[in-house]
Amino acid sequence: MSTGIIVMGHGRFASGITSSLELIMGSQPDYEALDFPAESDKEDLKKRLNTVLERLERNDQIIILADLFSGTPFNVAMEIVTEKPNLKLYYGLNLGMLMELISRRMFQGDAELSEGLIEIGRQQIGLFDPEAMEAYTETGEDEL
Repeated sequence: MSTGIIVMGHGRFASGITSSLELIMGSQPDYEALDFPAESDKEDLKKRLNTVLERLERNDQIIILADLFSGTPFNVAMEIVTEKPNLKLYYGLNLGMLMELISRRMFQGDAELSEGLIEIGRQQIGLFDPEAMEAYTETGEDEL
């Protein structure tokens, strides 16, 4: 089983998060970044998404990750996902979530690839607490 991944977002979000991903994990096969710049419109985005889907159609499943719920990239993908059962659509993408998905695709079977993906995305969000960091550094890295 193989999985294609499409990242979509407003402005240069998709290419930006992809740049970060590639810096950390290298270039990825069966992966496409699809930006939605200000000069684009819904019809143009839909056309480009269909082109990307054609390139990835040899995969058993395709996961689409969008930046925001109910934004144009999400809405365009949603229209297509309702017609194609091998597509999954997630929204609220962050870099930690994307890296986990890529790691899973590299090192485990595709059947469970997206299991728990939403929770992983949530775990990547938090508030830094300097006092907790002080406690961490006081115990020493060797003790953890």
